[in-house]
Amino acid sequence: MHTSHLDERQKDVLRSVIQIHITTGEPVGSESLARHLNRSMSSATLRNVMAELEKLGYLDHPHTSAGRRPTDEGYRVFVDSLMSHEPLRRGEAAAIESELRPRDGSPSQVMEQASQLLSRLSHHVGFVLVPDTSRTALRHIDLVKLPHPRILAVVVSRTGLVTHRVIEVQDDLSQEQLQACANYLNANFGGLTLDAIREKLLDLMREEKALYDSLLQKVVSVGSRAFDVTEDGPNVYLGGASNIIDRPEFEDLGRMRALFKTFEEKGRLVRILNACLSDGLRVFIGHEVPDPELQDLSLVTASYAVDGEKGWGLGVLGSTRMEYGRIVSVVDHVARVVAQALQEIHR
Repeated sequence: MHTSHLDERQKDVLRSVIQIHITTGEPVGSESLARHLNRSMSSATLRNVMAELEKLGYLDHPHTSAGRRPTDEGYRVFVDSLMSHEPLRRGEAAAIESELRPRDGSPSQVMEQASQLLSRLSHHVGFVLVPDTSRTALRHIDLVKLPHPRILAVVVSRTGLVTHRVIEVQDDLSQEQLQACANYLNANFGGLTLDAIREKLLDLMREEKALYDSLLQKVVSVGSRAFDVTEDGPNVYLGGASNIIDRPEFEDLGRMRALFKTFEEKGRLVRILNACLSDGLRVFIGHEVPDPELQDLSLVTASYAVDGEKGWGLGVLGSTRMEYGRIVSVVDHVARVVAQALQEIHR
């Protein structure tokens, strides 16, 4: 949203009201606003300008207070046009890179640490969304014999994410036969998404050759089960959910219960976060968040492709009066470091 329709005085007042409200959480009156602006405008003038901004929909006026507070639309103007992007503090960028450097080659470790780090740096809820397994590309599969009829399928994605699944097959296959199946799958399906692999296995199943080729029969039988991961879906790491409790705007018990219920319903939370992710960095404020239970909150999200693979992302979920300038910088930098870490694990 552009501010071309606002004059400089209106911009200064809106910016200052939001900065004060972010700090205090209280409606902003003309006296505190005058102090913030070093009394460059009189209290009467400030009241008039705030009234103008209220008519434009950028401030509202709680009935029990003489002050005003920003609306979602006011915050949107602030984020898009008025705020200053705060660079990370000295040494902070290096500390983030050190903390997220993969020590054991585990993408899950990097993602879990990133959610905790985002929470700690923002004082809100940090999250990292793991991509839906069905949309990840295959790097490698291992098949391990267990007591019949079970087989352990270890699927490694191109970005290093590992999925373990125990499947059941009708035939009692030896480890040598399972290795032959894994070799075929790795040689012919490596680099394809799991959705694409399932389609190719269905095509194989329809081919007459598979009726007479013993290896292909086993590949189809084992592969169709190993890559049938539609029920797994994406996962999400959450850090610092308790940070919400410390915010005065969430003292209402009903709102708190609804919020934590959303955190517990992982499938629903994943759908919400997926709807807010795209390439690069985005900010959703209040009613822009696509879920009624979260429309008192703001979301700052970032996602960058790893080896061309999309579907993961991270960010911060918190009060609409979060410190947007700082949190945008933190989320963007952490996302770039995580993407680089996943790239290094893949190599």
